Amino acid sequence: MVAPSGSFVEPSRIERGISTLAGLGLAVELAPHATSAYGHLAGTDEERAEDLLGMLERPDIDAVICLKGGAGAMRTALALDQGRLAALADLPPKAFVGFSDITVIHSVLQESLGWVTFYGPMLTSLARPSEYSLEGWRRALMSDAPFAVDPDPDDPYVGTLVGGVVEARLAGGCLTLLSQLVGTPWAPDLSGSILCFEDVDEEPYSVERDLAHLLASGQLAGCRGIVIGQHTNCGPRSPGPSLALEQVFADLLCPLGIPTIYNLPIGHGRHLATLPWGVRARLDADQGALLVLESGVTSD
Repeated sequence: MVAPSGSFVEPSRIERGISTLAGLGLAVELAPHATSAYGHLAGTDEERAEDLLGMLERPDIDAVICLKGGAGAMRTALALDQGRLAALADLPPKAFVGFSDITVIHSVLQESLGWVTFYGPMLTSLARPSEYSLEGWRRALMSDAPFAVDPDPDDPYVGTLVGGVVEARLAGGCLTLLSQLVGTPWAPDLSGSILCFEDVDEEPYSVERDLAHLLASGQLAGCRGIVIGQHTNCGPRSPGPSLALEQVFADLLCPLGIPTIYNLPIGHGRHLATLPWGVRARLDADQGALLVLESGVTSD
């Protein structure tokens, strides 16, 4: 367990998350600075970077799972020793799991090493996981069989903005971070991909700004399909008129003319899917369905 972003202050949630993982047959080790605090960060930039590289390098570690998101992953990326990062290419890949601010670390590992990484529940999410979240975690990380990303059991509606069917590799993350990664060495390559994105605690104008930034930068030019995840607590809060989120998505994404759906449980909701970035998937926007065709793990 590593903490590349925010500091953690609730030991009981760590214990609950570890108990959940132990129930799956996993032995858990906390990185040396995983529970450190430096302001809002989990230790200094150098400590967070050292923890991440150290766990990725160790041959006795099979998976590296983040404790939480928050903020700070971009600073962690800046502090990484580039020689040690490059040397990871000579080692067997490890499963890396996290979401939200951890989008940055996903992009670093994908663009630097070409690894498949997993966008899904972290230790805080696993402290009290729903059965949906736990089963999705099992499917993605503990099985090599194809699997469907099921709708949210509490809100099974999945909307179609543009119909069609496409097969392509999965890519994506938190929209705010995807936008902020533009212009960095780790900006994800979205060409030829099914882009999945989500966000939390943003207003429609902010979501609109980030999507417009991705469009203006050319990041979405080569996308083959789009899956819009949950945007938790992203309604209008400022006084005055506002577009609805669905209108923002329709205005900016429908002109791309590629299969597009929204409201799959990807992101910060109660039920969290786990998605392997970099593997092939099939998006059937006519049916509102996403099927992961390849495993991100081996049967070994």
